[in-house]
Amino acid sequence: MTDEQAARRGPDGLRAVRRAADLLAVLARYPAGISLADLARTTDYPMTTVHRILGVLRETGLVRETPDGQHALGAGTVVLAGSFLDGLDVRAQARPVLLRLAEESAETCHLGVLAGPLIVYIDKIDSRHPVRMVSRVGGTNPASTTAIGKSILAWSPQADRLAAAAEGSTVDDSVLATVRTKGFATDLEGNEPGICCVGAPIFDHAGQPIAALSVSTPTARFAAERVDEFGALVRDRADEVSRGLGWRGEGAGPALGAWL
Repeated sequence: MTDEQAARRGPDGLRAVRRAADLLAVLARYPAGISLADLARTTDYPMTTVHRILGVLRETGLVRETPDGQHALGAGTVVLAGSFLDGLDVRAQARPVLLRLAEESAETCHLGVLAGPLIVYIDKIDSRHPVRMVSRVGGTNPASTTAIGKSILAWSPQADRLAAAAEGSTVDDSVLATVRTKGFATDLEGNEPGICCVGAPIFDHAGQPIAALSVSTPTARFAAERVDEFGALVRDRADEVSRGLGWRGEGAGPALGAWL
């Protein structure tokens, strides 16, 4: 082993890997790009360190420099994201159900997973209406304010709920208790003004909440008096995906043990 290889495996090398990962995580929150100074300030890393790591990440295609001199994720991340999405069995299992839910609801439907304090959309079917929710696969939103996030967190262990509140958001246990009772969650303009959502969890074969389906509609088309009916539809479709993944529960209840 060369001295350089040994250094890369030592504490300094591990620290560099961690810092690179932190930089990528921040860049993911700024799709249009962020300046070197703001990136250093956000991560609390020395500007010279950030500049050096960005140079390596640019060489690998994971980072690019925009025409106005900002730093953003590069094309190499698309390859990684594609491999990640392709490896998610839940995405393949949910796709036909998501298509049917979009047809039944006539609204935008999402499949999302939990990622710390955020949910990540891993699939989406657009509404056929000209006015609809604007979102994208790979996009994120706070877990604590979204129907997808709340429906997953309601059956998640304490550590996941704490992680969801890591960036200053709050996870209301009484709200999650209601979600567990009904089997679905709502977001009535709590995350985005003018948009209402209903979401329900998807469980794996062991009864663990691994994803959620949601239906999103402009408030002008949202019938508040039919929220339970709408929630039951989303819950039934989410249960259908869960059964395809080997889950044998009745409704959302059996995963309660994973939350306690």
